[in-house]
Amino acid sequence: MTYKHTHESVDQIGRQLNVSYLLEGSIRLADQRIRVTAQLIQVSDQTHLWAESYERPLSDVLRIQSEVAQRVTQSLAMELLPSQRAGLTNTREVNPEAYQTYLLGRYELRKQSREGIEKAIEYFQQTIRKDPRDARAQAALSEAYWAGSTYYVAPLDVMPKAKAAALRSLELDENLADAHVSLANVLLFFDWDWPGSETEYRRALALNPSLPDAQMGYADYLATLGKFDDSISHVRQAYALDPVSPSVRPEALWIYFFSGRTQDTIEQCKKLIDLEPESGIAYALLAEAYAQTGRRSEAIDAANHATSLANTPVVLITTAAALASAARPQEARRLLNAGLAQATQRYVCRFNAAAAYVQLGETERAFESLDAAFLQRSD
Repeated sequence: MTYKHTHESVDQIGRQLNVSYLLEGSIRLADQRIRVTAQLIQVSDQTHLWAESYERPLSDVLRIQSEVAQRVTQSLAMELLPSQRAGLTNTREVNPEAYQTYLLGRYELRKQSREGIEKAIEYFQQTIRKDPRDARAQAALSEAYWAGSTYYVAPLDVMPKAKAAALRSLELDENLADAHVSLANVLLFFDWDWPGSETEYRRALALNPSLPDAQMGYADYLATLGKFDDSISHVRQAYALDPVSPSVRPEALWIYFFSGRTQDTIEQCKKLIDLEPESGIAYALLAEAYAQTGRRSEAIDAANHATSLANTPVVLITTAAALASAARPQEARRLLNAGLAQATQRYVCRFNAAAAYVQLGETERAFESLDAAFLQRSD
């Protein structure tokens, strides 16, 4: 989607994504029939390795996906693992209306905004009502519930729903890597079941090692155990698989930050800002990293950018911690209080508040916030 309307050349896109080949094409829909034109391009000399068109009833869209994937692998002379081949040959007919609402849900979920996530949940629920045996929709619904947890809604309200959707997805298709990732996320961040989450992440990676969310989820697991070197190795693999992912880079920022790699955090924040100039959380964590390195003026500038872009509790409270660290306690308390005041209308994660209180030297309040975060099952 990032390159849908781009004017950049094949060579430029190839360099940005660090890839040797690009698959591009077009999709047209008319009278419940779908026509897909696809072409595989070698970036180095911009030659076309192959180009084909496929026309099918919309209900056969998975068969088209499978045929295109098989042609790509044949053209690149790659040998697939049996589990991957099984995933590519899933040609189950789909309900055309259900498939359209599923795609709309994926589009909204990519926005990673509160409104986008809410719309995505609605679309996935519609998909499931139209096609109750759609395992992908169940996994996507689980992913959407998890995406809103802590940032926008209380974990206690949505994580049990995320778990139920993931389990239902696996009942329908136990070889769906996305569903294993969704279940692992719940086990890690809500159930605090470290062994169970590791099993699910490893299963997802065995099924599809090229799934960015599986690499990122396993990175979260390793970071939780304090294995930051291994964690960041998987973060980098996720970056390589999808350099412009709307979810991977924001999640990875926390790993870099909590690992104590301050300069790396600064660099990663800047990269995310280049991709998403209106990312409030990127500016908030950039402010924290600058403050920790003694670059106060740059920290204050990043903090101002953060609060001008977003008014969410997570951004406000994270920025408050940065300003406290930059010796601006009055402004820090103002932002912290503004973030906490939103608790009357929406969920506010108290773990972030604890970090701000620590920077302000208010230890007792920090412990109170941590107790509240524990009860909230904050992730």
